[in-house]
Amino acid sequence: MAGEEKTEKATPKKRRDARQEGDVLQSKEIVTAVSVLGMFAAMRLLMGYITETVLAYSTSVFSQVGTFQVNADNYMSLFINVATVFVMTVGPICAIALLLGIIPTIAQTRGLFTMKATHFKFSRLNPLSGIKKLFSLQSIVGIVKGLLEVIIISVIVYSEISGRMPKFIALTNAGIMQSMTYAMTCIFDLVMTICILLVFVAAGDFLFQWWQFEKKLKMSKQEVKEEYKQTEGDPQIKGKIKQRQRQMAMARMMQEVPKADVVIRNPTHFAVALKYDQDANRAPMVVAKGKDHLALRIIKIAEENDVYITTDPPLARTLYSTVELGREIPVELYNAVAEVLTVVYKAKNKTLHA
Repeated sequence: MAGEEKTEKATPKKRRDARQEGDVLQSKEIVTAVSVLGMFAAMRLLMGYITETVLAYSTSVFSQVGTFQVNADNYMSLFINVATVFVMTVGPICAIALLLGIIPTIAQTRGLFTMKATHFKFSRLNPLSGIKKLFSLQSIVGIVKGLLEVIIISVIVYSEISGRMPKFIALTNAGIMQSMTYAMTCIFDLVMTICILLVFVAAGDFLFQWWQFEKKLKMSKQEVKEEYKQTEGDPQIKGKIKQRQRQMAMARMMQEVPKADVVIRNPTHFAVALKYDQDANRAPMVVAKGKDHLALRIIKIAEENDVYITTDPPLARTLYSTVELGREIPVELYNAVAEVLTVVYKAKNKTLHA
């Protein structure tokens, strides 16, 4: 029912269907935190290499001051050199940032790739749906989270700069390299502090996304029942199929009664029909058995087809309870059944082989 409360956890099938539609648990904040943290960690590790490369190129450029001729070839050579230095210095950092953006996404989605999420849906053009999303819990949490991040980052930046301001003023009389080194150290310390903040934000966002995802996948009791019907089959239909199968098995069993050699009864509660093919079987086989009204049906069919009927309550009960339909009798019943078959074969002027 549409208004029924969804209180049941999602079934494995519901989770598989959601995954096929591209609906998986993932937090964008984790991707952002890992990318930023990894990128600036790479910058710190590669700073020596980047500084040496930039200084070497700068020295080369300044050495040509006064001798640089303005023409198309020199401009092209300058452009190629600048591009090469840029790729050598910024390229590794960009590659690491890209890789660190892909890895968390793959880890969260477990390598899911689907185009269903990109399919056009007319419902996306509905302005009411857009307004509803705008005021949804997800949007409100996103706005509050963004504001808190801006406020906290602003406080961190202000605290770092105000605390280091005397040192910045003192560096006005220091050398360029010393000033640049200190400035870069301050920037990295500031960035790492912000990255630590992003890690905590990412952890909180992941928990919120997990809660939202599980809530969205929850099912009502009726949905669980409907899914069970689709996967396991309607219990009513399955019951009818089983009933039909029992009826067919009963009909086949009754068809075997006229072919039996003897029916052993008790005298009305149990009836077991035995058939002994001395060429095909090692021992007599139970071809039909029944209790109460079914026993009476077996006896009636046996009477109509002149099948020998004998009364032996203990043997009838034992055969009914211990021997499955279509199976040979066990060794311990050979003697008791042989005595019955001997009487039957004498009545029919047949010989019972040992």
